[in-house]
Amino acid sequence: MYKVKITLPATVTNLGPGLNSLGLAVGLYTIIEISRRSDEQLIVETEGEGAGRYGMGLRHPTALAIMRLFQKQEKAVLGLNIKISNHIPLSSGLGAEAAFWVAGLIGANNLMNGIYNRKQILEIAATVSGLPSQVVTSIMGGLTASFTSGEQVIYRALPTSSLNVVVALPQLKQYSAEGAKVKPDRVPLNDALFNLSRVPLLVEALRTGDLKLIGQLMDDRLHIPYLKPQITGFDHASEMARRAGAVAVSLSGEGPALVAFAENNHKLIATTMELAFENSGVKARTWVVPIDTQGVVISVSGS
Repeated sequence: MYKVKITLPATVTNLGPGLNSLGLAVGLYTIIEISRRSDEQLIVETEGEGAGRYGMGLRHPTALAIMRLFQKQEKAVLGLNIKISNHIPLSSGLGAEAAFWVAGLIGANNLMNGIYNRKQILEIAATVSGLPSQVVTSIMGGLTASFTSGEQVIYRALPTSSLNVVVALPQLKQYSAEGAKVKPDRVPLNDALFNLSRVPLLVEALRTGDLKLIGQLMDDRLHIPYLKPQITGFDHASEMARRAGAVAVSLSGEGPALVAFAENNHKLIATTMELAFENSGVKARTWVVPIDTQGVVISVSGS
């Protein structure tokens, strides 16, 4: 039986001052196996984070991505089994939805004997998902820089050191990425210059693993100030994380997940952030994870 297995990491995008440009892959994963069936049924099985979230399997982004690529090539949808084991929380700003789209497109491409190269798949995924920076970071791994120009995605993988980070996810029922889009169309010039002046040095600090410098550069004036009022306990959790040893705390993507950088005491920082959110009346989950440097991993078996 022909089977393709795709593993993709979570992503921290809009990293610090790098709004719509910098992304960092971290060690939470979604693992998706796609195999042919002898009949024409499409069976989707989900487990882990968000299992059953999309109702009927045909509505799952991975299934939609597969069908989108088949339609692009005017091919019939074959009978398929899609098994999704997901460890990236949904609607968290950690890129699970982008990973689903990427996995479906990669799986469909393999079923069609690889008619698209990786760059083409990346650009298709960026377009159909509407999440270009997450797509780039999930596929490339490590630290990435990217922007879109029309339908073209310009991107590079950048060197980064081996670091562990703390991811904290407050459980906010009323929070959503769509509802969080409250950023203004225009911002003060000084705020724009504040962010722009920090990005080059932040890239260098991540390359060398200079945590002291990272702590001086992770602040943002274009993104976080507009979103954190909707994240109950944000300031308290950030402050307590720093007291426990974190050098910097930032938002992941559109949130509400937070990511904390530290040289050590990661477990203590994670526990401290959970307690800080709890003191603010919010439950939170935390993970201590490494930076992922592999990006997408694909294995194929059968014929």
